[in-house]
Amino acid sequence: MLYPNHYLKILSAALLSLGSSLSPSINAVECGDIITEPATLTEDLTCSINDPNSAALTIQGPSGSLYMAGFSLTCSGLDQSNGIVLTGSSGELSTGTINGCNDAVVLSESGFHTVYGINILLPLDDGIVVSSNGNTVIGNFTLGDGSDSDDGIDINGNYNFISQNIIELSGDEGMEVDGIANTIIDNTITGSDSDGVELDGDFSIFISNTILGNDNTGIEIEGSSCTVSNNTVTGNGSSGITLQSSASNNNITQNNSNDNGAYGIFVTSMNATGNSIVFNTATGNGLFDLIDLFEDSDCSVNSNLWSGNTFSTSDPSCLE
Repeated sequence: MLYPNHYLKILSAALLSLGSSLSPSINAVECGDIITEPATLTEDLTCSINDPNSAALTIQGPSGSLYMAGFSLTCSGLDQSNGIVLTGSSGELSTGTINGCNDAVVLSESGFHTVYGINILLPLDDGIVVSSNGNTVIGNFTLGDGSDSDDGIDINGNYNFISQNIIELSGDEGMEVDGIANTIIDNTITGSDSDGVELDGDFSIFISNTILGNDNTGIEIEGSSCTVSNNTVTGNGSSGITLQSSASNNNITQNNSNDNGAYGIFVTSMNATGNSIVFNTATGNGLFDLIDLFEDSDCSVNSNLWSGNTFSTSDPSCLE
């Protein structure tokens, strides 16, 4: 005869057995793995794969994801590989450190990947390469060596959302934007060996970013039909904001471009036309706060709209 407590023991054992059979097994993530299902890193990983065109780990979407759980991936060897490459679509990478890889993170193929909470230390090339469309890159940190590394974030794809990233000491640009219609909000870029940001892609939205203490220009714009607004651009070695090449029909509004080495806001090209440069603050810059090389002394050329800006010095003096 079985008493009630015996039934409970049998039922508990049965449920425990069923739960064990339904729970996904936790397999160790190893160098060279292609991750096709949700995975969790359970220890620091050092990968010696001497091929800069390969990857220490690959996340294959849509089912693959990697939660690094605060652990690290370090690339070693004579010719380091890339760190983690996301392929397919809708892969996910989060919460860990990637150290000493070629390109630390690459978002490729069909896009719509998500990368957040990743610390990238001393990449040999770029910190994050966004070569596909529709990705979300949020809350990451990249630290270059200030000379030999390349860009902090390199965006070649379109329609990406890049926000709340901190980019320090990139060996080239802090951020290079070549794709179209990318939205870049609330990032901090400091100490780059070249420009803070190179904004070459058309229809970019660049809002509420802090661009501080980069060696050359803070924000260099060559794209068209971009919105550059409410950014703080301070203490850069050359100019704060430049419009050059064929930068046209851009809205440059409500930015603070102060205490830069040469100019606050600078139009450098006769082909940079149709831009609205309005309601910005530019003070304390080394040579002029506002300058348009192709405007006449009486502002009769009028190829760009200068209006409502707060400044102390300008060339020509008729700029507003």
